[in-house]
Amino acid sequence: MNAKQDGSRFWLIILAIFFGNFSSILNSGTVTVALPFMMKDLHSDLNDTQWVTTGFMLAMGSIAPIVGYLGDKISYKRLYMFSLVGFLICSILCGCSWNISSLIVFRIMQGLFCGAILPATLTIVYQAVPAEKQALGVSLWSVASMFAPAIGPTLGGLLTEYYGWKAIFFMNIPLALLAIALASRYLPMQQVNKGSSLDLAGLLTAVTGSTSLMMYFTQGNKIGWFSGWGILWMTLGVVSIALFIWRELTAKTPLLNLRVFRHTTFAFGIVVNCILTIGLYAGAFLLPIYMENALGSSSLTVGLMMLPGAMLMIGASLLSGRLHGKIRPEYPLLGGAFLLIIATWAFSRLSLTTSYAFIIGWMICRYVGLGFSSPNIMTLSMSAIPKESTGHASAITNWLRQVIASFAIGIFSSVYSVRTQTHYADLNASASGTVKTSLQATASVLAMNDTFIVACVVTVVAIPFIVVLSSRSRISGKKAAATVSK
Repeated sequence: MNAKQDGSRFWLIILAIFFGNFSSILNSGTVTVALPFMMKDLHSDLNDTQWVTTGFMLAMGSIAPIVGYLGDKISYKRLYMFSLVGFLICSILCGCSWNISSLIVFRIMQGLFCGAILPATLTIVYQAVPAEKQALGVSLWSVASMFAPAIGPTLGGLLTEYYGWKAIFFMNIPLALLAIALASRYLPMQQVNKGSSLDLAGLLTAVTGSTSLMMYFTQGNKIGWFSGWGILWMTLGVVSIALFIWRELTAKTPLLNLRVFRHTTFAFGIVVNCILTIGLYAGAFLLPIYMENALGSSSLTVGLMMLPGAMLMIGASLLSGRLHGKIRPEYPLLGGAFLLIIATWAFSRLSLTTSYAFIIGWMICRYVGLGFSSPNIMTLSMSAIPKESTGHASAITNWLRQVIASFAIGIFSSVYSVRTQTHYADLNASASGTVKTSLQATASVLAMNDTFIVACVVTVVAIPFIVVLSSRSRISGKKAAATVSK
């Protein structure tokens, strides 16, 4: 009976964090496909409308450093529920926006609340779920964080086409209400540290640094990486982050406990996580551009082509959680990384006549690889962190993922743009007449292939780190077992 009750409690906790996690991340993918409709209805240009997504991303990255402090101060359950209420209100406000300026402001507010939901829910998994079920809990947490952006374009395309772009925000209302009801009823209250004080200097340098770097990464291709504004954003970001690190390592009550990097398993896990994030965003950013521009696919078609892989990714993530402790963790982790590498390399062979079957097949390969690798890397890296520090570790993980995501998008867009111009110039030099009409499309595809090669090389770098991480995990496991036997 007790085992049955524990099992029921586990699934209720997972459901309580799943719906909040899912709805907050889902909004990123659904909004992207609706931007053209927003431009038309709100009478705005592309430069202004892009801040609907850019502002949201900047807000998510800026709030992450303070999550550890807030969770310790008011408990992660209260932080999660407060963020859900804020997300709900901002979703309603976004749906009621009357011009592009109001929509951008409400999206930035929404991003602040969404940025707190992810690290708060991951911390709850490690604080509220029994140790023997944490691997499965992280797998289910990963399902929400990976499945939501995968189906976002499909759902966003359907809602926008039939009900208008405001529907993608009003859709959040029932999901957020369900998450709030489940969280209030089933999430346990954690111990709080009311004596902790806010490190204002750390907060200022963290927000300034992360915002500046994300501005540089997301806007660098437009303003110029080495222009005056580009150098200003980069310098301000690097200097602020350096001051933040110094402050956090010397403060008595740091905003973010960077000493968790003393756990080398966690440090190596962060490196692998960041590299895999770059590999993830290579496909998420580049493939829709290729299918829409080179193949003439609609946003809805692009979303539908991603669905098979997204569904199989759920199965891979759940299987990965079930296998934890039964087989050596490097097997699914390395297997998943190799699948991601192979699929990324395959996408460097695209052409103007590539079939949908080819794209769907390798998308499945990518998603299955992510399903096996992402939960395992999260479980391995977080397993080295003491329970009282999991909030800070999860805040660091999500903070770095946001910064790396903006970095990946910025770098890939820059490589794609530069290589398109280079290929077009080379092709134009040897072409004439009507042949030139197809040069832009050809140059675009060749540049896409070059960009995927760069993404493949970056992803390969994760392999030695995974090997070291796995070996350190085995050593830690043996030491723990020896301690228990004594």
